[in-house]
Amino acid sequence: MVGAVRLGRRRLLTLFLAAPALAACGDKRAERGPGPAGQAACPSGLLAGRAGPVEITFWHSMTAAAEETLTRLVNQFNAAQDRVRVRAVFQGSYADLRNKYLTALRGGELPDLAQIEDTATQVLIDSGSVVAAQDCIDAEHYSLADHIERVVAYWTVRGKLWPMPFNVSAPVLYYNKTAFRRAGLNPDRPPVTLEEVREASQRIVAAGAARHGMAVDLSFAYLEHWFGMAGEPFVDQNNGRDARATRVLFNNDLGRRCFTWLKQMVDERLAVNVGRNISGIDDLLAVATGDAAMTVGTSAALRAVLSTLESGQFPDIAPGVGPMPGPRGPGGVLVGGAALWIVARSAPEKQEAARMFARWLNEPEQQATWHAGSGYIPLRKSAVQLPAVQALWAQQPAFRVAYDQLLAGKSDAASAGPVLGAYAEVREAITRAEERMWLQGVAPEVALREAEQQANQAIQDYNRRVRP
Repeated sequence: MVGAVRLGRRRLLTLFLAAPALAACGDKRAERGPGPAGQAACPSGLLAGRAGPVEITFWHSMTAAAEETLTRLVNQFNAAQDRVRVRAVFQGSYADLRNKYLTALRGGELPDLAQIEDTATQVLIDSGSVVAAQDCIDAEHYSLADHIERVVAYWTVRGKLWPMPFNVSAPVLYYNKTAFRRAGLNPDRPPVTLEEVREASQRIVAAGAARHGMAVDLSFAYLEHWFGMAGEPFVDQNNGRDARATRVLFNNDLGRRCFTWLKQMVDERLAVNVGRNISGIDDLLAVATGDAAMTVGTSAALRAVLSTLESGQFPDIAPGVGPMPGPRGPGGVLVGGAALWIVARSAPEKQEAARMFARWLNEPEQQATWHAGSGYIPLRKSAVQLPAVQALWAQQPAFRVAYDQLLAGKSDAASAGPVLGAYAEVREAITRAEERMWLQGVAPEVALREAEQQANQAIQDYNRRVRP
């Protein structure tokens, strides 16, 4: 049995390691780059009549099936027209790519188009190094009517859409249907509220269906998503979308209830704490090995999770996928993933070429191919009617869960999530608070107050250091 578990762990590590974690970490150095004082206007009409194609460099962080699918799309784009040639260059993890980009701003070679993770929005705006997608959307009357509204809202700050969205993900509940059956729970009706998660966990533990009901990690993500689901802003200034955020708002009744729930679940052995979960798979391993029956993870890992858990190495696992459970409220889970940023230092014709490629990736046909090949959520509503998506959903309905979850959520500033320059520091403050709460016995209200103080200091430091 031990050998089987070790073999399974190696298999899981191989397939999961490249999958994004619930949310990506960011560079803690939010210094202003030496870019132009403002963002460039929309360059247009520069590609027609040229003697040869314009070559652009595209930095990305995709791996495994997502990288294979992206490579196919790049090749398809290059073969379909003669005006633009895209050279895709893998730059490591989201954090690696972001760090390389910020370093290059101080002196180095930049790409023309960069796929950068979702929490970097404020830093990139402040860097003065990117072209706002909204400039060309307005100039060329490009319609966003078919895009999922909440996806567009996520990357819109002060009325401007900054990057073109691309790889979209959201948190979902991964659970073991076998454990649910053994506990007398309906395997096709996973819990959707925190109360239901607690009740299901009690029944799972009491029945011996798993050692714990749920696997949790030391993560900021619970608080962020639960505030979005409850319809409450995470920071001031309309969640940082009307003006720069100056303080966090999570030390309130909702925040205390969320922290108290987390502490009680672990203290009562209804949940197992897997630590900081740097690899992003320790919670999934807990489900695979029977240490837990449920966990929350990114939908971006769905293809790797299902292929691994259904491989036959874990005969007691029948994987199920449901929406992320959370507090009752009018909001929705936050959008995750990364977007395509056009670099302002590139020549105007390269900016136009980058925009042409980014928009092509946003077209319904490409989004259908992208979803079917990678598991990322299609961001165009019409894409889900295409044969590639319909066939996937008919064969594996789990791939539809994250899409439906996004559409079901309300589109407003609270569910769009916070915009912060000191995002990494705020997240670290929350993670340290959970650490003290779970490992040192600090009361939830005390831990949350400490997180608030540390987060506010980090925001003030960023705002003082990086001027608009």
